[in-house]
Amino acid sequence: MAKVNVEMLTEKSSELANDITSLQLANNPDLLKRYGAAGKRRCYKDAEYHLKYLIEALTMERPDMYANYILWASAMLKARHLTEKDLEDNLDVVQQSIHNIMGPQFSSVTKHYISAAKEKLKDQSDESQSCITENNPLKQEVTTYLEYLLQGKRHEATLFISELIDQGIEIKAIYQHIFQVSQYEVGRLWQLNKITVAHEHYCTAATQLIISGLYKHIYATNRKGKTLVACSISGELHELGIRMVSDFFEMDGWDTYYLGANIPDRQLIEALSEHKADVLALSVSLPIHVSKAATLIKTIRRNKNLSNLKIMVGGCPFLKNDNLWQNVAADAFAKNAQQAITKANELVTQ
Repeated sequence: MAKVNVEMLTEKSSELANDITSLQLANNPDLLKRYGAAGKRRCYKDAEYHLKYLIEALTMERPDMYANYILWASAMLKARHLTEKDLEDNLDVVQQSIHNIMGPQFSSVTKHYISAAKEKLKDQSDESQSCITENNPLKQEVTTYLEYLLQGKRHEATLFISELIDQGIEIKAIYQHIFQVSQYEVGRLWQLNKITVAHEHYCTAATQLIISGLYKHIYATNRKGKTLVACSISGELHELGIRMVSDFFEMDGWDTYYLGANIPDRQLIEALSEHKADVLALSVSLPIHVSKAATLIKTIRRNKNLSNLKIMVGGCPFLKNDNLWQNVAADAFAKNAQQAITKANELVTQ
């Protein structure tokens, strides 16, 4: 497949978003009647988002990245009273606008990505399926925990977790089957417009606070003499997942340095050298940041002081897109914290 000048598409993104909005409203005048001026602004914002994700997919040369984003967007927009046809029409308009503004050579490439997205929309996967599944050994416990949080009862949720620990439930099980699953479920509920952004932020902040109170339980006495540095890619604000990964490593006897979210690349590289890290665990939550991870890893590989460093990635884009971790030249990918420990121990013994 031919490549395109992604920078040129980025430079033209505002012009394209305006043109997409105009074409969408011209083709579907009922949209303006249904949603008014607010709907026009929403069309423009949607066009911007669709273009950002298309640009990222083109950068990584992965049509499936755009297709998976569109499938996610479909469920999100349906829950906000936009139809699948509205989204399909929008994809047609995106392609038309790119053809008009960027030219046929450019649009011949993007057509493949947009066609893959339209094909993906035929995937009738049930987005209403809860992340709290029957095979979760703590199904009832995570349900109770999440109910407390959604009701704004952080104190009760904290006491509930303390009671589970007193009952002998392992900290790792609480992390994996309660904290992680509840966060996935919160994201799904927001996607389906069943909770607000305020609910989502409250649940995340409450869980972070509860985790902070558990640190007295997680430090292992036997150390392995191996060091992990863990963080989210710069520009990311999501950090709870990678924080839980870091805690798992601490429980496994690693020396850990958790750097949180949105750390600049230069400071990260300095920290890797300073702490003589054996493994970097890098989290990416948003697909539009995958190419940033690829660039960072390339920069790290050029640093002679970090020639022995192993890099492991995780996060939603790598879960949704098969073998994407190889495209960013990581050494490994982990689906969850427990798998991260297994793979990291394998990497440092090779």
